[in-house]
Amino acid sequence: MRFGAPEWWRAVVAGLQAHPDLPAALAGLGRDGALVIEADPPVWPRPVAVWAEQRAGRIARWRILEDEDEILELAPAYVVRAPYRTLRGLIQGGDPVQAALTGRVRIEGDLEALLRRTRYRHVIEDVLAAVPTELP
Repeated sequence: MRFGAPEWWRAVVAGLQAHPDLPAALAGLGRDGALVIEADPPVWPRPVAVWAEQRAGRIARWRILEDEDEILELAPAYVVRAPYRTLRGLIQGGDPVQAALTGRVRIEGDLEALLRRTRYRHVIEDVLAAVPTELP
């Protein structure tokens, strides 16, 4: 599946929902969050944003945003922003904590709460490893 395509996002969300550690990973975090894959021409020509809301340790709702500016209306508890090349590196096994600490990934929201959950990073790593991904 092509990275960023709607079916790719559906597979990632389904994988997260099925992961036994998702409830523990989400415990104590804010209600919702957004990910912005920033434009990185020519490979990734325009930004793409995805929003998700969690409830009771599961992803209750999610959607691909028509426009990144919708984030302003949604006012999520967390917004994670990174250029496509940085996210590609993370999908290929890069260290997300190092990427955040060096500023390649920018996080808006309670960074301390996220850092306390680094032991759960295997949740997203497991899912990304399981979802067939064709990178542009």
